This record gives sequence, C-alpha cells and structure tokens, in this order.
Amino acid sequence: MYIVIISLLVVVLFLSYVLGKKFHFFRQLLILLYVVLTSVYIIWRIGWTLPYNNWTSFLFGIFLLAAEIGGFVLSLVFYRIFLKKYQRSKLGLESFQGKYPSVDIFIATYNESTDILKRGIVAAKLSKYPITEHVNIYVCDDGNRPDVLSLCQELEVHYVSRTTHEHAKAGNLNHALTVSDGELIVTMDADMVMREDFLEKTIGYFSHSKMGFIQTPQTFFNQDPYQFNLFAGSKIGNDQDFFMRRIETQKDAFNAVMYVGSNAVFRRQALESINGFTTGVITEDMATGMFLQSQGWESGFVNENLASGLAPETFGDLVKQRDRWARGNIQVAKKWDPWRIKGLTLTQRILYVDGIHYWFSGIYKMIFLLAPLLFLIFGQYSLQTNLNQILIFWLPSFLSSQLAFNLVAEKKQTVTLSNIYEVATAPFMAFAVFNELFLKSKKGFAVTRKGVNNATSYYNFSTAWPILLLLGLSVVALIRGVAFVTGYWESPFPIEGIYINVFWLSYNVIGLIFAAYLSNERPRLRQSERFNSKEDVQILLPENQSINGHIVDWNEDGARIRVKENAMKLIQKNSNLEGKLIILGVEFEFISKWQIDNIGHHTMGVIFKDLSSEAYELVIAQTYAQSSENFKENKYKNRVWHIILLWWINTLKKRKTFQNNK
Repeated sequence: MYIVIISLLVVVLFLSYVLGKKFHFFRQLLILLYVVLTSVYIIWRIGWTLPYNNWTSFLFGIFLLAAEIGGFVLSLVFYRIFLKKYQRSKLGLESFQGKYPSVDIFIATYNESTDILKRGIVAAKLSKYPITEHVNIYVCDDGNRPDVLSLCQELEVHYVSRTTHEHAKAGNLNHALTVSDGELIVTMDADMVMREDFLEKTIGYFSHSKMGFIQTPQTFFNQDPYQFNLFAGSKIGNDQDFFMRRIETQKDAFNAVMYVGSNAVFRRQALESINGFTTGVITEDMATGMFLQSQGWESGFVNENLASGLAPETFGDLVKQRDRWARGNIQVAKKWDPWRIKGLTLTQRILYVDGIHYWFSGIYKMIFLLAPLLFLIFGQYSLQTNLNQILIFWLPSFLSSQLAFNLVAEKKQTVTLSNIYEVATAPFMAFAVFNELFLKSKKGFAVTRKGVNNATSYYNFSTAWPILLLLGLSVVALIRGVAFVTGYWESPFPIEGIYINVFWLSYNVIGLIFAAYLSNERPRLRQSERFNSKEDVQILLPENQSINGHIVDWNEDGARIRVKENAMKLIQKNSNLEGKLIILGVEFEFISKWQIDNIGHHTMGVIFKDLSSEAYELVIAQTYAQSSENFKENKYKNRVWHIILLWWINTLKKRKTFQNNK
C-alpha cells in the first residue's frame, strides 16, 4: 500500500514539474506539495527519529534536526515570494513632463587603479539625460590619491576627499552628500560601469513622490572564480545572478528590495530622512535600504543590465567578500533587530530576517557534510530509522524539494550547482557567522580587490584545506559504507541506516570535488575584459596602403581584427607592424603584435597607442557602456554535467596534444 501511495506521489510531483513550466497552477501545486510533504517529514523527524543510543548521538541528532528545520524555514520564505511572478511596470522620463530632477553620480573609490576608475567616469559622462547640465559626477576618493585628482581634473568631474575616513564607504558617501545638492543620488562602486541608458531607465520612477530608491542588478563583464576556475564561463552564469535577477525582482512585490551598495538611485530627501547612509556596520547598504523602507519610502527594482563591473577574480577574494557580507548581516541583526524596527510591515520584517538567516546556511551545510562522516567513521548516530520509513517520509520530501527549486529558478540556478556553491563556501561562512556571534570579531570593512592579474597557475591551500579535509574524510567514509553494504566488511551498524548515509556521502563528494578544484587559480593575463564586436574597420598601413576588415573583439587596450585572405600580402607577418585604424570615423594608432593565417581570412592582434580622448570614449561607448537595448546577455543552462563534459573534452585534447608532441 505504501509503495502505491509513494509511486502516485512521485508521478504527481513529476507531472506538476513538467506542466508547471507552462501553467502557473501546477507551479503553485508543486510548491504546495513541497510544503506539505516536507512539513510531514519534519514532524516525523521530531517525533520518531532522534537517536537515544548515547548523549553524543542525541546531541548530533539535535544539531542535524535543527539544520533541517532551519533549511525548511528558509525555503518557506523563498517559496512565499516566488508563489506569484512579479515584474515592475516600466516608467520612463516622460513621466516628468519636461521637469527633470537634477542627478548627482557618486563613484566611491578607495584603492582601485585609475585605469578601472577612468572607464567608469567616462561612461558616467556618456550617460544620456534630457538636460546634461542637471547631471554632476563626483569621484569620492577615500584614498586621497594625487593621481585620482589628476584624472578628475583631466575628465572635468568633481573630486571629493576628506581628511578623516571614519565609517569607510558609508562615511565617504555621507561626506559627498554635504558637498553636492542634486535631487537624486546615483551610487556606483569604482569598478562598476553604467550603460548609456542607465539614467533613462531608472530616473522615471521618481516621478512618484514616495519613491525612495531604485536598485538595478549588479552584473559582471568578467568571469567569477566558479566560471573561470571550472572552465565553465560559457556554461554557467555568475553565482550572484540568481539573487540579483530573480530574488530581488520578487522582493520588489513586497517593497522589500535590498540595496546592494552600487547601481542604485536615491532620492536625497529620503536619505536625509534617515540621516544619510547608515554607519556602524560593514554592510551599510542593507541597513540603509531597510531604514528607508521603515520610514515609509518605496523601493523598486529594475531588472535590466544597466551597469556592470568586476566580480572577484580569485576564489580567495570571493571568500573574503562573502565573509564580509556574512559578518555584516550578523552585525545588522545585533544592532538593529528587524523585528523591532518601527515602520516595517510584517512581510518586510520576515524578508530582512530571512536575509540574515540565510548566512546561517553555511553552518547548516557543515552539519549536513559532517553527519554521515560521524556515523560511518566514528559510529555516532544523527537519526534512528529504517529504510521503509525513509522511503515513506524522506523520499517524497527530497524529490519535491529538488523539482520545486529547479522549476522556480527557471535555469538561473539548479539544485546541483547551488550545492557546489554552498559546499565551497560553507566552512568559511560557518566560521564567519560563529566568529561574529560569539567571538566578537574585530575585522573591519575591506574592499574586494579588483583588476587582479597573474601569469601563472597556483593552488591556494589556504582556501582549499578545509575542503580537502572534508573530501578526504568523506571518501574514507564512503569506502567504509560501500564495504559494509557489499558485505566486504562486517557492518557494526544496521544495514538500512548505511544506505541513506552512502547516498548523502556520494552527493557530498561530488560537491566537494568541485569545491576543491576552485582553489586551483588559473592565470588571468588580460588587464581588461574583451567585448565581441562586428564593427567595420579600415586599416591604414605605411606607404599609403589600406585594407578593410572588422573587429572580432576589443577593449580600451587593443583589438582582434579579421581581414580577408587576399589582403594578407600587405601585412608583414609576425612583426611589430604599426599603422592606424579608422573605426566609426575615429582614428586609432596601433602596433600589431601577432598575425594568424586562417582559411579564407587573416586575424591580427593589435595594441592601441596613446588613445585620444575621442578614441577612448568611442571604445567605452561601444563596449562597457553600450546601451542595454543593444547589449546581448549570455543565456546559461547552468547544468553541472556540461562542466564535467567540458573537463573530459579538454583532457582528451591535452592528451592528444601531448602524444603529438612526443
């Protein structure tokens, strides 16, 4: 009878998943089934599965149960905001009826290079707005650097510095508020580059008098460590995409959009109502948005790629960034409990508490990683049950959780990929939260490194050792488990209890293998990212020779250019050929560093020499700052098996190359 019921449940779950891709009713049905089935599972876990063998097993059982309940609570909030799709209606500048507000653009910087700063400043100057005199750009330099001052003078933008540097970035922005007077404030991190239509797509919402701030997603033009170190840049998206593009969109339905520190527009009056950007914590962005909403101001999210920047370029830098975010959220919870802040709605309180609670998932993941190890290596039980009960209570809950998440995520994320992200950062996030809660961490605000380049590959053992330790123990436990199941070794444990632990160990080992590989830092040779293009180019060579071609990809440093085969005779191969390029009527001087003959065409790599202001602006306008209407975002399927397949193909290629060179 139980088998029939479970089989029917499995069929209903898979049908709901398939039909939920087209029909909203089945999407909601699958979410409802997940909530009911997992509620039943949790009740069963509380009442009938705690181990009473000894006090240590009982304690570990409580920890595992608490982690499962914590994960279920997080999922309840998650599925609540995804129960109904939401998309904010567009509102353009025409809503002001010709009376456009003044706009101040704050670019906050501390130690970023002038090369990174320059493209952001130039892009801000290129931004379209009906009355350009209403837009002022302020470079807020908390590093008090002469070269940044010179850059601002060259580009004719305001340079802002201060003699004291209290409250880090928030203090920097608050100081800028005292020396500016724009009605609206745009906050940009130094590495973020706004697209030319950023203002056109965001300012219109402030025609509503209660709009306090508009957030746009943080997107990135380089590959993050997950994409880059796993050779998966074409297969998986940035690990922040799901939060930035899906979760923030759904939070907008409840006026609970989270300010993420950059790519946002504020009403000055709103900021003044809370005495400026919030200070006293290292995640001033989250706290600032929360206080604005508590004062009755509206927030909005515009889900368009309107500004892009640099993601952390090493896994070590990513870990430091997430450590700061985790500690900052705990600081906010300790200093300003969202449950006690006056003015927030019940839903807003729940969503902010949920945002803080999320950072405890590192602790939950560590418990899930350790539980099967404790059983198969050390004989410590975390739950007491049998295989029939597991099939009845756990299997439907597990299947529904996998299917519901993959359906709701809509390929922006998958359960397997999410597991890799969580496993890779779990030891560090767990320590950060524990440290901030109980050890009174004294770490302050730290800027994530940007523009990191390295010419060699290296393995970062400082980030790898916790993962390697867990992987080693998991493999040992898995070997023991398989040996017990096959009868190679006599099992001291009930055989039914081994099955579920072997399953979880296999699942964990897959995530740990990927996580261990992330610390293998690949070389990043280019100073700047390249952007694909099909722009026509005229190449002017010495002795009044001229050939035509088109750009394959380019940036402010150089370009890859393709010309037809019949033009090859004019190009002296493998020499430092010098000449000029004419692109959209603008002249570029270049040195050609390499040339490659291909069937039917010839490709050459050029480095630009001393770009004029006009040439530099053209490059920025055609690459980093190109209109969101023209920019084509990559679409990823985010499937882990694609990464595995790429590894296999690359391994075969390397083996073939090695054999050919022997």
